[in-house]
Formats: sequence, C-alpha cells, structure tokens
Amino acid sequence: MGKRQRQKQKRPGERRKEDKKVKIYRRRAVAVVFAGVMGVLSLVDLIPGEKAFSQREDRELTLRPEISFKGILDGSVMRQYDVYRIDQFTGRSLLRLVKTGADLLAGKRKEGGVYKGKDDYLLEEIAAPDEEQLNQSIERIGEFSGRYEKIPVYLMLVPGAANVLDAKLPDFAVTEDQRQIFESIRQSLADSVRWVDVSSVLEKHMKEEIYYRTDRHWTSLGAYYAYQNLAEVMELDMEKAPELEPCAVTNSFNGMLSSASGYNTGYAEPIFIYTPKGKDAEPKLVAEYVEEGEKTATLYDRSKLIGKDEYKVFLGGDHGMVDIRTTADTTDRLLLVKDSYANCLIPFLTPFYREIIVVDPGYYEGDLDTIMEENKISSVLFLYGGNTFVQDSGLTRCLD
Repeated sequence: MGKRQRQKQKRPGERRKEDKKVKIYRRRAVAVVFAGVMGVLSLVDLIPGEKAFSQREDRELTLRPEISFKGILDGSVMRQYDVYRIDQFTGRSLLRLVKTGADLLAGKRKEGGVYKGKDDYLLEEIAAPDEEQLNQSIERIGEFSGRYEKIPVYLMLVPGAANVLDAKLPDFAVTEDQRQIFESIRQSLADSVRWVDVSSVLEKHMKEEIYYRTDRHWTSLGAYYAYQNLAEVMELDMEKAPELEPCAVTNSFNGMLSSASGYNTGYAEPIFIYTPKGKDAEPKLVAEYVEEGEKTATLYDRSKLIGKDEYKVFLGGDHGMVDIRTTADTTDRLLLVKDSYANCLIPFLTPFYREIIVVDPGYYEGDLDTIMEENKISSVLFLYGGNTFVQDSGLTRCLD
C-alpha cells in the first residue's frame, strides 16, 4: 500500500468520532423538525372545532366532556378532557407521521404492536396467550362438543402473517412462537373436537399473496387455500362446488395495520372476491342480519369500499348473528362461530349448506346452546385468528 493511500485511511478512533457526530447531528435535526411542527400545531390548535370520527383510524373520537360539579370533584372531567385533547389535537395525523418518520430514522421498526417488515409488509405482533382465558375457552369447547356427541365440531385457527411470513420481519425482531402455541392448543383439545391444520397449508403458499401488506387479515387467496383444506377435513362434496375465478373489487385498500402504526399510509393494494364462472353455478341465498333486522341477497357490501376499512366488503363487517339461507341441494346446516378472519371464507361454504348461522361472540349476546336447540345444526366450526382466540373472553360467555 502506498504512502498516499495510508494517509487517506482514518484510524478506528477517528471513524468512531465521526459516526458519533453524525448521530448527534441527526438527532438534533429530528428534534428541530419535531419542535417546529409542535410549535405550528400548537398555534393552529387554538382554532376551535372537533371531529366525531377518524376515517384514517376507523374509530370514534372523544368529544368535549360535559362539565359538572361532581365530575370536577372526582377528577373524571380532567381525565376525560385529557383524552379529548389527545383525540382532537389539530394536526394529530401529521404529528403522528412525523413521529413515525423520526422513529424509523432512529432505527425503530415497531409501532403500536406492528412491525414494519420487508417488502412493504406490516406484521401484527403475535399475542401472548392469556393462559387462564385460553384454558377456559378450550375447556368450554370440549364441554360443548360433549353435549352434542353426534354433531361434528371443528376448530380452525388462522396464524398471523408474522408467523407464516417470519422472513419478512425486520432484523432482530422477536415475537411469540405461534406454532408452539397452536400445538399446545391442539394437544389440549377434547377428542371430540377435530383440529383443522391451516398453518401447514399456508406455509406451502408463503411466496404467494396470502396476507395483505397493510392489514392483519389473510387475503381471499389465503382463505381459498384454507377452504380447500377445510373441505377435505369436513368431507364436503366438492362436486357441488362451482369453478371460481378471482375478481378485484378495489385496488386502493390500505388496511388497519397502517392506521394503527402510521407506516405505509400511502400504500394501496387490491381486495379480491371469488365469483363462479357459470351464471347459475352457485345457489342463491338470503343473508339476514338478525340483530339489525336487515336482509340482503349477497354476502358483499360494496358500500364499504368507499370507507377506510374496505375489508368490511365481506359481510359488511362484523355482526352478532348472520343467518344465511341458500337454495343448495342439501339439508345440512352449519353453525360457524368466528372472528373477522372468517368473513372472506364464508362465501366459499354456501354451496354445501342449506343454512349457515354465523355468530361472532364479540357482538352476540346469546348462547350457542339455544341456537343448537332451535335449529337442526349438522356441524359446528370455530374459526378464529390466532391472536383473537388466545385472548378472547366473548367465546366462553357464549358457551357458559
């Protein structure tokens, strides 16, 4: 190596000092930008006005609390007012974007329980089980199946994208081992409950678009692969199944993981539904939203495509009970107990049942035994996303 080259090289100590200076300058730049934005927003926040609903977060915002003497004494007014100021802070969305950008600049890749993964994937953190609640759910399902010995009962748990697509997680990210959690649940089930292994099916298709990049749910393609496996386990007559083809109903979906984290807020992706190729290839149906007292001849609500959460196009979102009656050539009736993961899979099942009663324990106030007694149910399917199932309390209430 020549004398001139040796002079150009910096010593390790000098390089560390320069790296340290760069980090200091970077932090100062972020602090200056943040302080500037805060100053502007504080001035703008003096302008009156409040919003009742956040389209971006798809939730109601806290409105100005009513002042009362009792509320002042017990401190409830101030607590409500603190929440109100957070929700109604002018420029809140912009401030959130600034914070997210600053965190990314500092190397942080997790916000609001959501990882910013590779290839534009946002991945919901795998939930740690609430052991007491989970054991109760498993026990209640076993007792339920024992009361109806002649009726087959199935359990399908859908793994999160962070489990199946773990290679998409940011470097050094640590999550719960959902594979181990599922295996523990499977081994704890009563012999009368049949486990539907969808994890291994999805892992075979991990290179395909089986999960949304900005939402916690699987795509219709992921649900389709799961449906094929479910049909095999439940021994459904596939000759009744029409040939299906995917059809995009939107190309602008930006899901709830984006809203929860502030990541990828400008990312847009498609939502597909599967339709029969033949015009008369599948049975006609009427879906009754029991608690709302409404009926429709489709399982898709296209009005939801103009809202923030376009995934609600499936069944119009979550409801306590939906009674789906079809013209299928069968007398079989299915009770499907679920969370939102089931919504895009349900349309695949209509050719096989005269009636499908869909219950979401998060919204349903009744009990499942009443449904079993009042209807000629021939099979029962519990279909949940893994994160919901390991922490849900609504299911045990419906099974008590």
